[in-house]
Amino acid sequence: MSKVKELMEKRNDVLLKMTAIIDKAEEEVRAMSETEQQDYEKYKKELEALNATITAAEERARREAGKNPKTQEEKTEEEEIRAFEKYCRGETRALKLGDNGSIMPRTVVEKIITKVKETCPIFELADLYNINGELVVPYYDETSSAITAAYIEEFSDLVEKSGDLKSYTLKSHIIGALAKVSKKLINNTDFDIVGFVVNQIVKSLREMIEKEALTGESGKIKGIFPNAKNKVTAEDATITGDLLIDVQMSVKGPYQEKAIWIMDRSTFREIRKLKDGDGNYLMIRDFATGGGWMLLNKKVYLSENAQKFAASTKVLAYGDMKGYTLKIGKDIETQILQEKYSSQYAVGIEAFVEADGAITNEEAIAVLEMGAGA
Repeated sequence: MSKVKELMEKRNDVLLKMTAIIDKAEEEVRAMSETEQQDYEKYKKELEALNATITAAEERARREAGKNPKTQEEKTEEEEIRAFEKYCRGETRALKLGDNGSIMPRTVVEKIITKVKETCPIFELADLYNINGELVVPYYDETSSAITAAYIEEFSDLVEKSGDLKSYTLKSHIIGALAKVSKKLINNTDFDIVGFVVNQIVKSLREMIEKEALTGESGKIKGIFPNAKNKVTAEDATITGDLLIDVQMSVKGPYQEKAIWIMDRSTFREIRKLKDGDGNYLMIRDFATGGGWMLLNKKVYLSENAQKFAASTKVLAYGDMKGYTLKIGKDIETQILQEKYSSQYAVGIEAFVEADGAITNEEAIAVLEMGAGA
């Protein structure tokens, strides 16, 4: 992310805080309190300083652009962002209409996908495809008739054997996100409406897709936890170091190099207390990468969307997440709802994307399931 973009997002945050102060006073039909006035003035000074800094940075960028003229691709990107900004502000003809609304410019789509990758590990770790329509993932199944080597007698024929070519089909389930934006913010020309909408949509899409990729079982996206067939069971509903080793060893060698752990904080808390025979904790700090945790020499990812620690529940996943295939559509359909929230002095922005996901390599991922207990 460029420094100017970071400054603009910081300016957006300040504007939101200022707007919240005014909205609260208006809602309660009263004057701003002394503390609110002080906060408002503080934010106002910060906004002025940020505006000056952004203006100076943009002027410098323009001077540098004069030395290095923009490519056609860069010009197209700017035009798309400006068109989408006008569209958000109510100029509905700024974008070409599609069957379900309007296609969000590819430039903005790329910003959304990039943001999701930064905040949601499953996007970085899974086998991700950005395509529309169905995705067929083929695999070779030898379970019915495995190809094997064997001794033979002279002048005798080998008996041919062959596996079956099968496939997983990922469909196009529609996921929708709705961002509601105050018209006060939209009408403020200092407000980066594109950045705000992207962030709001990212938040909704990230939470929805990550949740479904981990725990989905409703016939839509098939989540890792409920659908993993490679599992280890803790019969007495207690996590031990030996059980964790069993989970790790249930993933075959070729998938160990990029294997990681995924769990909820409640499960993390239970494992964090485990020690080896010398009194050393099994969970250690990941000093090599500057943060996070390691368990049995593999990185730990925490997710609030993973299943909570409880009896009769799959509480953690381990393995190379490339064994999970996630399909996200290339295009994002949008609609601007000018009238629906007009009584709230707000505008709704809907976004729709096609998505599906499933475990496509059972050997690469394993889960730990807690038993019913005593």
